[in-house]
Amino acid sequence: MLVDSQKLKTLRLAKNWTQQHLAQVCDLSMRTIQRVEKDGVASNETVAAYAAIFELTVADLLVTVEAYETVDRKETLSKKTQAIMAFLFFGGFTAGISLTLWLI
Repeated sequence: MLVDSQKLKTLRLAKNWTQQHLAQVCDLSMRTIQRVEKDGVASNETVAAYAAIFELTVADLLVTVEAYETVDRKETLSKKTQAIMAFLFFGGFTAGISLTLWLI
């Protein structure tokens, strides 16, 4: 499910909770809490746990696909992922030019 990660983080911080404390209260792993706050993607069970802890409905935490896609996801890509993407792009570009020159 796509969730409003900023809203979840704001709710957590409003209670002065660490990610570890929220994980314990929700009976989730800290890695799950980190992933949800970073990516905005969570399972049904995880969203239900958040909703119960913060006394909200599941619908209050969800976002539409359109809203999710408008967030600049480039910022969430790691340096390693960016490097791999750049390598693949330039590698494909170079291979395309080499093939073109070979065919001429």
